[in-house]
Amino acid sequence: MTMRLLDKIKLIKNDWPMLKFFFRSVFKQDQPFFGLFFQITDRCNARCAMCFNWQKINKGNKELSLDEINKISKSMGTVPALSIGGGEPFFRDDLPEICEIFYKNNKTKRISIPTNSLLTEKILQSTKRILELCPIKVSIVLSLDGVGEIHDKIRGVKGIFQKVLENYKNLTALALERPNLRINVNSTISSENEDYISELIDFVDENLNVKFHTLEVIRGSFNEKNIKAPSLEKYKRLINRLMASKTLGKDEIHKLFYGAYHQLALRTMAEKKQIIPCRISSFMPVIDAEGNVYNCELLPPVGNIRETGYNFMKIWHSDKAKKQRRDIADKRCYCTHYCYQIQNIPMSPVQLLKL
Repeated sequence: MTMRLLDKIKLIKNDWPMLKFFFRSVFKQDQPFFGLFFQITDRCNARCAMCFNWQKINKGNKELSLDEINKISKSMGTVPALSIGGGEPFFRDDLPEICEIFYKNNKTKRISIPTNSLLTEKILQSTKRILELCPIKVSIVLSLDGVGEIHDKIRGVKGIFQKVLENYKNLTALALERPNLRINVNSTISSENEDYISELIDFVDENLNVKFHTLEVIRGSFNEKNIKAPSLEKYKRLINRLMASKTLGKDEIHKLFYGAYHQLALRTMAEKKQIIPCRISSFMPVIDAEGNVYNCELLPPVGNIRETGYNFMKIWHSDKAKKQRRDIADKRCYCTHYCYQIQNIPMSPVQLLKL
């Protein structure tokens, strides 16, 4: 693909923030943060086969209260991007107030919230409230892993596919009134849908007017009794089909990095090792519903924030956290985690030169 000069300038402009984090990583500076993954609840009303959090779901764990979250937030400094997860985030009645805390305390400019779409009316009302409290970019990400019964089977709930369409309709109407609302779709490639990805891409292209349709490889400690990673051969053949998506083609810069991600994920799966440095793990901490803190959500926690008087930095600068970050830098782990790898690519000068 030949890039025009304007596209090259746009590429450099878009990636300058990531390059700044690259230089911070070189000089061992782990602040300020690029963003935060916050798993606000372990409650969920779906039974997703690919869930990496399946051992915690619906176990009655004591969630952080709004007051506790406020204390944590005040100890963190600037957090430009907030990625909320779960469980199903919209189970929490105080989700809008959680968003407001980070908007006010941490100068958060972007919020992303995935959903399985089952709580359609609550999702609509909570999103309206979030937009009222936080006049910033808000993305609601609809989970969609197949068309019709395929999606229902993977998510473990009959009729959930129709709920996704209902949720999309509601949020699309809201987005006409609130231009800071973005609606995206995320799909997970696994053994259960690897033969139906082309149909899924066509469905999204033809029926859903979304900003991004992201397809990522299954990750983490999913229950291998229920599901497996896609076969390497099928995944390799899928990559060209992924790149032919009309929705993806709306943004050439995103398409460039997206293609690089899938080539990277394929190599990682084949070679079972870290291919490029994982620098973003030093700038995107994770907090789960019980207050456990992680450098990466796929690794063991490095502390619990309730045990430090809600002082996040005490954990982040602890010897345990620093050692784990050194282990990551020494390539003692590997993964295909989209949210990390898509950021690692622009933080790698070698990868940027290749692009």
